[in-house]
Amino acid sequence: MKPLRRLTIRALVGTLAALTLIQPAGAQLDPTRMRVIDGAIHDRLSTQGDVWFEAGDYLKSIQSLRAAQSLDPADYEIATDLGWMLENVLAWDEALATYVRYRKSNPNDPDAAYPEANFYFMKKSYLEIPALLEPMLKMARPPHANTFRILAHAYDRLGLFADSKRVWDQLLAVDPNDEAAKVNLKKVEAKLKGGTSK
Repeated sequence: MKPLRRLTIRALVGTLAALTLIQPAGAQLDPTRMRVIDGAIHDRLSTQGDVWFEAGDYLKSIQSLRAAQSLDPADYEIATDLGWMLENVLAWDEALATYVRYRKSNPNDPDAAYPEANFYFMKKSYLEIPALLEPMLKMARPPHANTFRILAHAYDRLGLFADSKRVWDQLLAVDPNDEAAKVNLKKVEAKLKGGTSK
């Protein structure tokens, strides 16, 4: 498919959304057709966003991601790509708002708080992280290992070594073969014993 160069994202989304409404009067929306149309919209936005990104037009790429997120607020990849792009143009407040919006829109996703927590970790705002990630550890489906890692490291940076150890232990209970977790657990155990702080 050739990249669109003249259509704005708003016009593109409007056109594709209008296609979903073209049907005989009184007919029910066909779920299969809707999935195909949704997929086409997502693919088109993604392709055009990539074209703009490769051309160095980051603001248009961000515009594409905003449109995609408005259509699919539950898509983790879209939310994190949008936040990352906003961080690249130093739009810190909007990036954080994107992560917060994703977390609040997806309360049943055990990974929903990770992008926001990672944002705080990169800003060295470690105090913000435990309240975001501790509830994720209690969900029926465990979060990605990175959630455990960033929480354990945040506790470590805060000098809360017992909490850091607890989280490393929890990660190893989920994935006993995580070698990095084993190494980090030994480091925090040494800190608890008053040994090396490295």
